[in-house]
Amino acid sequence: MPVLTRSVAAALAGVLAAVALPAAPALADSVRDRSWQVESLELAELHKITRGEGITVAVIDTGVDAAHPDLRDNVLPGVDLYDDSSKGHLDRQGHGTAMASLIAGHGHGKGGRDGILGVAPKAKIYPVTVQKDGAGLIAPTALATGINLAIDAGVDVINVSLSSSFNDELNRAVERAYRNNVIVVAGAGNSDQILVGSPASHPGSIAVNAIDRNGVISKQGSVPGTPDLPISIAAPGQDMMVAYPGGKYTSATGSSAATAVVSGAVALIKTKYPDLDAYQMFRRLLETTRDVGKPGHDEHYGWGVLDLREALTGEPDGRGDRSAPAGEPGLDDALADVGTSQNDGPDFAEIAIVMLVWLVFLALLIGAVVVIVKLRRRRAAPSPAPEAAYSGGAAPPPPTAGTGPTDPPYAAIDTDDAAWRRPNG
Repeated sequence: MPVLTRSVAAALAGVLAAVALPAAPALADSVRDRSWQVESLELAELHKITRGEGITVAVIDTGVDAAHPDLRDNVLPGVDLYDDSSKGHLDRQGHGTAMASLIAGHGHGKGGRDGILGVAPKAKIYPVTVQKDGAGLIAPTALATGINLAIDAGVDVINVSLSSSFNDELNRAVERAYRNNVIVVAGAGNSDQILVGSPASHPGSIAVNAIDRNGVISKQGSVPGTPDLPISIAAPGQDMMVAYPGGKYTSATGSSAATAVVSGAVALIKTKYPDLDAYQMFRRLLETTRDVGKPGHDEHYGWGVLDLREALTGEPDGRGDRSAPAGEPGLDDALADVGTSQNDGPDFAEIAIVMLVWLVFLALLIGAVVVIVKLRRRRAAPSPAPEAAYSGGAAPPPPTAGTGPTDPPYAAIDTDDAAWRRPNG
């Protein structure tokens, strides 16, 4: 079955924090009017069923501004891998605060009618700071540490609007979450990526792409899936109004934002159906989506677009097993492998070796071409006039060293200091 059969070959690392967080935040009075996902997801009506009461969502990110008016009293003391004293409440970049608001923003003002209304406004946020400033790449070990700390804290959902390379430690962290019925929701990637990153590439997580307000896959906030690295679901993630540190607002576009929306949806489902295990949660979320794009599962929308009403009030339709091609495992088989797989995805070291081999090969090829061109030019050149016969006297000087053909030019390869190999922080 495509969506949950993954050999986890994620080779691309990137930060989904590439969602646009402009330097000039928007005015508060236009925020709710511009929050198109509120109407698209029917939040006003569905919040009559549940608002995420009793659910804790970990936000593995840059920290969360707990003092923001739209998040006040919804942010628990968390952890900061770089500053123990902050408790995760220091957001140096704004990305974590933005994601938290889409999950559990409750607005402000009379009746909470102003500001950001999150998908699960009664849920609590447990911030885990794994990145200082939103710049550079995230080390997979940092994400693994963040996930494990969140599990230890007893959270129900883990939002990872970040991406990294795959390694065994991150693999085990996602599997541990799944075994403990903690749902990991992760961004698949943005348009500047080639492959689905990790932890979204793991079968024990929900891999999310973004759609725009017209329900079409976002060109900026999505990455195509593959049979081994499929997309699970698509959700609103373009031109989203979000909270910004200091009581401000801005807009965000990317699978980061869509991931936060899905995390909020999972929080609502967990409130309505508290006895579901991880497998049943996957079923309810993915088999109640609106099938758009190609019939069945496809590389952009996964199983389809989030249908929050159907997820809360309908029943899974069993499409997962029906869509499994002959000879391929269905949902049961795919999820049965979670927790037993080994590290079958390359890490940075493996990628570096492969890239180095290809670079050396290309350099040798270029060198050979240069030599061939020089030889052909020499053969085509007119023969020099014959030298006069030696008539005695001092012997002619020997040829000067270094005047022969030079070695082909090889590009310097600095693999130890390549930017994409340096973990952030």
